[in-house]
Amino acid sequence: MVGGSLASLLGDALQAHTDRAVRRAIELLRERLETLEGRIDLGAIDRDELAELFKSCYLVILRTHHEQKLRAAAALISNILLRSDDPERLRYTELDHFVRCVDGLSIGAFEALGHAHEIASRQSKDLEPEPFRLNFEDLRRQMTGDSSDLVMGLVGELSAMNLVHLAGVPGIRTAEYANYPIELTPLGVRFVRRLLAWPDQGTSARS
Repeated sequence: MVGGSLASLLGDALQAHTDRAVRRAIELLRERLETLEGRIDLGAIDRDELAELFKSCYLVILRTHHEQKLRAAAALISNILLRSDDPERLRYTELDHFVRCVDGLSIGAFEALGHAHEIASRQSKDLEPEPFRLNFEDLRRQMTGDSSDLVMGLVGELSAMNLVHLAGVPGIRTAEYANYPIELTPLGVRFVRRLLAWPDQGTSARS
């Protein structure tokens, strides 16, 4: 009896949680499309690519309640709807990679990437042509409350997706990975600017 009641309660709670996430994602997609009015060409959309990307994004939506991930999913869907000559439209292969990033990365990795982008943006506005170099300690200082081991784990997640690049082990290492070189890649910059940088939302807040 206890087990059955608990399973029923969990089922109801999970369904309500999922319904809220779907409603929020639809709301975010509507907002995004309204800002892109006039830049969308429904007649030129590859239906197979749209269907594939939508199904992948929908799975992300079903599995998360985090605002940043829901916003990223909405941004991915809206990006593929842009006209083919729109300067912000990404190639399908990149969108397909990004949806795997959104699904696979932890929310802490999202935060770390946002901080890396903020650090880089303070020093350079032109980040997409070449990787931007920073030290691990620069990032670690922005993530107060998280251990160095955890932050390095988050960097490892991002490195596996090539959103950042671990540039090797320094010859003389300082404590807690402080002088490990990290590069914010052009791919990582596009991920932040196309998916996470909404007009009303910073890129580094943990949802």
